[in-house]
Amino acid sequence: GSTLLPALIFASDYLGNFMQRNHVLGQVGFRLGMGSVPRKRVLSFYEKHDPSKLEDVPKILSKHYGDYPLLVKKLERKYHDYGYFLGWEEDEAPITLAKETLQETYDIWIQQYWNRYAPQPLKTAARNVRYNLTFLQKRLRKVWKKTVWPILEPIFGVPDGAAAQKRKDAAEARKRKQEASRTSGGGGGGRRRNTDFRDDED
Repeated sequence: GSTLLPALIFASDYLGNFMQRNHVLGQVGFRLGMGSVPRKRVLSFYEKHDPSKLEDVPKILSKHYGDYPLLVKKLERKYHDYGYFLGWEEDEAPITLAKETLQETYDIWIQQYWNRYAPQPLKTAARNVRYNLTFLQKRLRKVWKKTVWPILEPIFGVPDGAAAQKRKDAAEARKRKQEASRTSGGGGGGRRRNTDFRDDED
């Protein structure tokens, strides 16, 4: 009993150090897909700055599993590309991944099966149905935006902040345009291009 306890302690320390050096827990968590992983953003980052590291991405991600903000800081500091990883959690959101998987499955089915084996009359009918549905969606969206929502807006509140701000900016732009036309007297001549806030002018 007196020799067994030190042996167990030594074995546990050795096993712990081995797992830490080889990032075993990180590899398990990364491969099982536990938690959000910035895989896509890291791949595109290395494609941009160092393509030779693409094969090492799984190892790098498993090494920093659970501490991806530290990985982001290291990459940004090393390659001087700050802000590249902003919003990477949205790339790996379940709904985003589900949409991408569904789109990939749809593309594969269309390219490998539908376009190859479907008869031409069926293709034409499907194309017409898709065109009509798209047209109907646009019309309904326009009716909702122009007719229905202005009636419901006072009841259910204002839309999202971005949409409200967009409408406010558009109204201010129209007001400035009207004031400018009144100031110029509505005369003819070429319209002067507004160069304020432009960064492509010399």
